[in-house]
Amino acid sequence: MRLPPSAPRAQAFRPSNSLVSLTTISAHSQTSRYLLPYLITFPSTPTSLNASIQLTSAEYGLLAGLGFTTLFCIGSLYFGSIIGDPKVRKSSTIAGTVLTSLLVLVLPLCDNFYDLVAVRLLTGLACSAISPAGYTWISDNCDKDEQEESNSFFSTSVYIGGGLASLAGGAATGVGWENVCYAIGGAGLGIAAAGSKYITDIEGEGDKAGVGNEDSGRLNIAEDIQEVLSDRTTRTIYLASLFRFSAGLTIGVWAATYFKGSYPDFVAEYSAINAVIVSVAGLISASLGGTISKRLRKFEEDYGRAFDGRMWVPAVGSALGGAVWLFVVGGGSFQASMALLTLEYLVAESWFGPTVSYLQSSTTKGGVAQGLFTVTAGLSNIAPGILGALVGTVMLGSDVPLQLQDGLGLGVSGCYVAAALLFWKAGTEQNKIL
Repeated sequence: MRLPPSAPRAQAFRPSNSLVSLTTISAHSQTSRYLLPYLITFPSTPTSLNASIQLTSAEYGLLAGLGFTTLFCIGSLYFGSIIGDPKVRKSSTIAGTVLTSLLVLVLPLCDNFYDLVAVRLLTGLACSAISPAGYTWISDNCDKDEQEESNSFFSTSVYIGGGLASLAGGAATGVGWENVCYAIGGAGLGIAAAGSKYITDIEGEGDKAGVGNEDSGRLNIAEDIQEVLSDRTTRTIYLASLFRFSAGLTIGVWAATYFKGSYPDFVAEYSAINAVIVSVAGLISASLGGTISKRLRKFEEDYGRAFDGRMWVPAVGSALGGAVWLFVVGGGSFQASMALLTLEYLVAESWFGPTVSYLQSSTTKGGVAQGLFTVTAGLSNIAPGILGALVGTVMLGSDVPLQLQDGLGLGVSGCYVAAALLFWKAGTEQNKIL
């Protein structure tokens, strides 16, 4: 058996100030994005947002889905195509953070459903300027051996942001949701100011400078998209990501409503426990995903295996996540459901870093590749809207209206399984990039 060549012991991963700043900005963006589901409850309570603005489940699903997605997808493609220029990347990131913060600050001024739609549309646009920046910065400024761990570190912003949004929902019951918005919006302006100081790019250092964004000065979105999608494996990964995002976003939008409705005696406890689960378990899973993916990729390169080691992580994680989620919504008690939710996050949230690492390495159009990845995240917002429209309707072949528990359980698990199969397929295709 051929043994891999010996290598010096790897140094511990240490994120740079720029990466920490970009991750903090992304965490604030995620908090702003997921804030709405934690401020709205069904049925409404005196401290929930929908106590003053009446919303149906379908309207809520629209706000959480298409209300955010429409401009988010368009903006992701545009910003993804121009952020190869470090100056544009930094300015768009700071501007997006400022706009996101201002929109959170004006949320308490909304008087009706249409005001909320307008705020959500603009929030989607603002977030689209932020999402691609971190991953393209990593592609341009980190060596290949650092990219899995750097991508995983940056992806922890999703879980930190989700955890903070959950805490904000709990805080709203005590101080009012309006004051929560003022606090998050004000913090965002401070984070933007810090980012303008600390975000910098490496210039002229060989492989670290511009590895993923050749011809970044030329703007031809259609041709760049065509080039990125010309690889079959890349197309498969985007489709897998669409299903994986759909599972995660459906949980993010509807889990709070489900748990608060199913366990009304534990509403306060849920906000705190969920915040810990999302942030801590998600962070651990994302970090492990990057480390395991890096080792699998090097093992594959050393032994010449026919399976892309990076795709093991999202494939197995998605399959396990789908299985565990069925037990989460079927848990017999609040404590059991929270324990299973922790396990679900630990096994399922390892997919982000390895997936982005592959997409960045498969093309010279790193910004467009990340923009398309962000578009899949935006399109997956349709899934929570579909669930919201279906809840309470009588399904074909049944006389019983669809319940949230059944729709949430089967819909999320089905998306997980589809993602697992597609990630597995992507890993075994012949034209993979090593």
